[in-house]
Amino acid sequence: MRSNTPVPVFGRVFPLLLIFLMLGEVQLLSQKSRSPDDDQTLRVSVDLVNVLFTVTDNNGRLITNLNKEDLLVEEDGRKEQITYFSKEVTLPLTLAILIDTSPSVESILGLEKETAIEFLQTVLRKEDLALVMNFDRSVSLLQDFTSDTRRLNKAIQSVSIGSGTSVHDAVFLACDEKLKHETGRKAIILISDGGDTTSKLRIKDGVESAQRADVIIYAISNRVGGFFFGGYGGDDGTLKKYAETTGGKAFFPSKPQDFKKAFDAIQEELRSQYSLAYNSSNPAKDGSYRALKISLPNQKNLKIRAKKGYYAPKS
Repeated sequence: MRSNTPVPVFGRVFPLLLIFLMLGEVQLLSQKSRSPDDDQTLRVSVDLVNVLFTVTDNNGRLITNLNKEDLLVEEDGRKEQITYFSKEVTLPLTLAILIDTSPSVESILGLEKETAIEFLQTVLRKEDLALVMNFDRSVSLLQDFTSDTRRLNKAIQSVSIGSGTSVHDAVFLACDEKLKHETGRKAIILISDGGDTTSKLRIKDGVESAQRADVIIYAISNRVGGFFFGGYGGDDGTLKKYAETTGGKAFFPSKPQDFKKAFDAIQEELRSQYSLAYNSSNPAKDGSYRALKISLPNQKNLKIRAKKGYYAPKS
């Protein structure tokens, strides 16, 4: 049985860990990875580019009745042929809950815990997995991957205020050390004001790690106006960038009641996603970044949210 004891990632041993980070060798804990047999519908060819995306109308309502023929996929400006298309409501889901525990969020921490616990109770099915991490000056793994909501709830309840804020370190480690080893649909729920004061890494490192791991980031600002020190501080731009570059969405509650609404919206979106896959017309295994664009040529009133690009495999 795994211990739920927090595992600090950054701290007094940072100089050694930074070397490992640059080499890509940091290991948080051995995770409970899903067997490939559990994900029968997942496309696993190394040459296949997989994209999860969401479609909404101009009022933000989710559109769930599209067909493959409606879509146009372009990679670096070149049209690609879609080989697989589906509405993914059954593919297993792997979640990472990242909770900001810097001093600035102390007044809303109780609400964060309550809504995060309710979210997991509602969204997780027996075939899904989730983990819980918190971050302030350091990053700690409170609960490794499990489908047991009791363990997850206990981890969330154990969260307490620390010092500093290491948003970028937390995103990088969640993606690079945990989520990239998983298959199926993968998402981070990032609960933070976005202000980073103590990360050793930069936002580009966090974004790249998410894109390489095929992770969608949903960000919820805990800088709730009128409730969190008058709504001042934080960095909305950080939350928006993490969400927009990975195909997710950033939420900025204006009052405490809206915090739960953000979780409800994420839950609905996770059950309303599409998935497509294609074989890239660029065969080079050069590790380069490839820009992606998915559009609906005949339905320009609809909006697509998807990752902005991916990194090609490197031989």
